[in-house]
Amino acid sequence: MLTTPHFAFYSDLPTNEHDTLIAAATARRSNRPDVFVAAEQACFKGLPAAEREAWDRAVADYVAGKSTRQQRIYERFALAGLVRADSVADAGDRDFLRQWTALLQAATPAYRQCRWPAQDALNRRWIAHVTTLLTTYEQTLGEQLPKLFASPWKGLPFRVDVVNLASFSGADSAAFGEPETPHIQISSTHPSNQGLAALEAVFHEASHSLTGPDSPLSTALRNATARAAATVPPDLVHQIHFFIAGEAVRRVLADHGETYTPHLFALKLFSDRFREIISRVWLPEIDGTRTLDEAAADLVRSLNAPADK
Repeated sequence: MLTTPHFAFYSDLPTNEHDTLIAAATARRSNRPDVFVAAEQACFKGLPAAEREAWDRAVADYVAGKSTRQQRIYERFALAGLVRADSVADAGDRDFLRQWTALLQAATPAYRQCRWPAQDALNRRWIAHVTTLLTTYEQTLGEQLPKLFASPWKGLPFRVDVVNLASFSGADSAAFGEPETPHIQISSTHPSNQGLAALEAVFHEASHSLTGPDSPLSTALRNATARAAATVPPDLVHQIHFFIAGEAVRRVLADHGETYTPHLFALKLFSDRFREIISRVWLPEIDGTRTLDEAAADLVRSLNAPADK
């Protein structure tokens, strides 16, 4: 639907069907109402019995949840056209992908008829909104974020599949293959992805490609932790990632007269203490007055200092 220097946005039927089946299975496991709204329920009841049964079989298969983590990654990347079943090395995984593809295809008529038109319209509206933001802010953020993370973009543009839910947080990213290919899923309906926050959502997910285990940020934090013989949260890189990406978005919006509160603070993510420390410690790195290594060392030291009473 839209390709920019950093993103290729899709509203893709099979990927959205897969997202809906995950949601339907989650609801069924929790004895919650079906994900179809009233109008969709009426549509579903009017379908031929074979189409209803194919959808119910797919939901039941997703409820059973017999796939491995690796197979779920294959599902995601196969839907995005980034992996083919016949290219998968393990015979069991190849057979799983073929059977799952057949299951999904059999359930497609019900989804296409009763849910897809409304979901596609929601996705398209969200992409149209993001288009207006990227027109103004993409170039600046695309240049600034690699500098702040001290790591270059690779593999642009990243595929972004816009769906209903994506995950509990409303967005996620994954990488697969050699060299790794990033893939982003983002919810068109999640409250955290609306308005100006949509800009942070897409660039936050894209920036995961700048924070891998061998990235400068991860390396600086790992070295600082080892030198201090300290203990830090296992997801500390991601916590810092939230601050850097959010602050970059806040600043570029402020330059255009917009007031914005990044996700880290708007959603009160992680601890109050972390948010206070990262705001004090990491701003000089963003301002260019201290190095990544210096900021990492100060952060590790501050997190391990006794908390003020």
